[in-house]
Amino acid sequence: MADFTMIIICFFLLSYITITTTLSLDTITLGQSIKDGEKLVSSGNVFELGFFGPGKSSGRYLGIWYTKDGEQLVEETVVWVANRNDPISDSSGFLSINAQGSLVLRMNSTNDIVWSSNA
Repeated sequence: MADFTMIIICFFLLSYITITTTLSLDTITLGQSIKDGEKLVSSGNVFELGFFGPGKSSGRYLGIWYTKDGEQLVEETVVWVANRNDPISDSSGFLSINAQGSLVLRMNSTNDIVWSSNA
C-alpha cells in the first residue's frame, strides 16, 4: 500500500511540474507549436507572443506586445505583427518551427502557410 501511495504522490508531482513548465513557456523548439489562446512569455515577463484580435476586428494576428509584470496591459502596446496584411479569419492559427529552423504560421483548418520568417 505504501508503494501505491508513493506512486500516486510522484504522479501528482510530475503532473504539477509539467503544468507549471507549460504555463511558463518562453521558447518553442522543433515539434512544438503555439496555438491561438496560448502564448510565449519572455523570461523577464516584459513581452508576450501570441494571437490577438485588435478592437472589433474578426481577424486574428500573431504578434508581440509589452506586458507589465506578466499581465497584459489595459491598452496593448503591440510592437510586432507577423501577418499584418493577411489576418486569420478564425482561431485555427498556430505557430511552429519547420525542419529548416524557420518560424511558420499556419491555419490549422487548411494547413495553409499564412506567414513564414523565411518569406
